[in-house]
Amino acid sequence: MNLSHILPASFRFDGTRRARAIRLACCFGLASTGAMASAADLVPGNLVVERIGNGTTALSGSSAAVAVQEFTTSGTLVQTLTTQFTGSELLTDSGSATSNGYLNSYGGYLAVPGLNVAAGTTGAASLNVKATNVLGVDGNVANRVEFPTGGPTGTPPSPFSGSNFRSAIATSANTFYATGTSAGSPLTGGTWYYNGTDFVQVSGTQNNLRNIEIYGGQLYVSSGANNFQGISSVGTGLPTTTGTTTSLTIATGTGSSPYGFVIFDTNGDGSADRAYIADDRNTAGGGIQRWDLNSSSVWVNSYALLFNTSNETLTTTTGTGIIGIRGLTGSWDATSGTASLFATTTETNNNRLVSLIDSGSAPTTFTTLSRAGANFVYRGVDFTPVTVPEPSTYVLAAMATGILAWAGKKRRKS
Repeated sequence: MNLSHILPASFRFDGTRRARAIRLACCFGLASTGAMASAADLVPGNLVVERIGNGTTALSGSSAAVAVQEFTTSGTLVQTLTTQFTGSELLTDSGSATSNGYLNSYGGYLAVPGLNVAAGTTGAASLNVKATNVLGVDGNVANRVEFPTGGPTGTPPSPFSGSNFRSAIATSANTFYATGTSAGSPLTGGTWYYNGTDFVQVSGTQNNLRNIEIYGGQLYVSSGANNFQGISSVGTGLPTTTGTTTSLTIATGTGSSPYGFVIFDTNGDGSADRAYIADDRNTAGGGIQRWDLNSSSVWVNSYALLFNTSNETLTTTTGTGIIGIRGLTGSWDATSGTASLFATTTETNNNRLVSLIDSGSAPTTFTTLSRAGANFVYRGVDFTPVTVPEPSTYVLAAMATGILAWAGKKRRKS
């Protein structure tokens, strides 16, 4: 969420200041109920990363524990959420299905995809036991939805029957979009919408999809499938009914392998003109791709840079220690013309959360913020969800602190 499109400049502040404002407001008896923070509150401007594994058992095709870790953008671990994915809120995911596990935040909610099956269950990704936990800004589960289990011919049919459920994004506590692929007949992959009561296959134009995102009020998906390699738009805006067409918007080309992506309106004219795409290849064209919309309204690839883990440089040269990325999020600072990007890398065990900066020209280095740890792997990454409080909340916090400045812009419009 890019709050600069919602609030005036005087009402922008960073997560640290917000927390301090709320604490002081509480001390003065000024904070409203909506401003009070609990121990699990997610701090605005921080990162959330989906982590799979238990640190002991080697990652495999069997289901493994899901957790969400919160980091500052400098890589300091704030907290690890685990109980939100156990017991009655159980979520696990395949330890080796690298296309699974791509969480997303939008507005005040964080959607975490996964499986409603015990850890250690074999062949997990293909089972019809999909589920989504939707977390609020307090870090707790606001809603949990278990998918139909009857297979492709069930009533209702199972989304992503017999194959991978990959990504989800919530539009409220009770509604979300989901993407993946399916096996068998009829096909039940593509883009689905949960409307609070029923699952609707919004688009089956392409059965095999990866990540799903919302930018500027438009629903987008990524895919590595033939004729859909790149980023596609799903209908117009946020469709909720069947029969919607999925159309390739940024064609990354034959052999490309896009996963996470971020899209910016860099000049503030209301139209997307810059995109960064994560490509998991460790060969030429993979890594971090930048795409720009030219004067002829054609998306042009400005660069594609691989990650050299031996010296933390970005390069076009292949070889030992070269990796790509899958998870990706970022923010745009219009004042400085700078994109701050955060990604998860492609190692299958103990992979990295990394950051890089594009100040206008191709970056040359990246920074490792965290390693997942032995027998753990990072998948999706995003910013924490943010709910814009009522104006009175800001006023009360300001009375306690005298601070009214926002920093740390985020990337989506809610």
